[in-house]
Formats: sequence, C-alpha cells, structure tokens
Amino acid sequence: MQKNIQEYIINDENELDEIDLDFLPWDRIFFYGDLGTGKSTFIRHQLRKYLNLPNLIVRSPTYTYYQKYTSESGQSIFHCDLYRLEDYNTWVSIGGEEISQDENSIILIEWPEILADTVIPTKKVSIELMETWERKISVMMI
Repeated sequence: MQKNIQEYIINDENELDEIDLDFLPWDRIFFYGDLGTGKSTFIRHQLRKYLNLPNLIVRSPTYTYYQKYTSESGQSIFHCDLYRLEDYNTWVSIGGEEISQDENSIILIEWPEILADTVIPTKKVSIELMETWERKISVMMI
C-alpha cells in the first residue's frame, strides 16, 4: 500500500493557511516534532479553518492533556498533548480511551508515542525546524 506524503516548506505562520488536513470523522492524526517546532500553532490554524472561526482561542493542552472543540454540526474535535503523560494507564485515567474509541470524533494528538500500540493514526504530521528558521511540514495520509 502506497502512502501519500505531501511536504511543505513554511517561512511564515500565515502560510499555514495553505495546508488543509481535510478532517474526516474518525480521523486520528498524530503530530511529531521537537519542542517548539510549531505543532500547536499548526493545529490552531487547522482548527480555525475547519470550524470557520478565525479568532478561535486555541491553547496548547500541555497541562490539561486535551481540549475539546465542537463543530456547528455537533462533531467533537479533541486536541491532545501527551507530552506529560507517563504511560498508557494515565491516558485511560483521564478518559482518553473513551475519546479514542468515539467513532464520530476527530482527535489531533501531539506526542502520540505512548498510544502507538493502541490507537491507529489515519494521518501523521511531522514538523521540523530547519536551520534557516523555515519549517518543513510533512503530512502522511495512511
């Protein structure tokens, strides 16, 4: 099975508007990249575009583990940041297992490594900070 990989070089945050992840129900999107590469910034742009709310406040859920958003049609979208999670049991204890099993939700997951054996991604996004301050964004459709 051939995977579709799209790569973008971003020089400015406004250029993120050109990238569309095309959210689908049941999407489980894993975001990879070092600290400070712009995962939360990219997710904020995607949520604002998808929800058609250009001024939507989207904060990194580093300390709350996840933030829930709801579309006009009632679809749940979860933005998860698992950087501080120690193990899969902690994911279960904060309700993550129920979230990931909800067939009608979209889940955007930063630092998804502890879920690798239990949640199958539909897309993977890798963000890399380059030497020239550009960011290379790779989107893999699975």
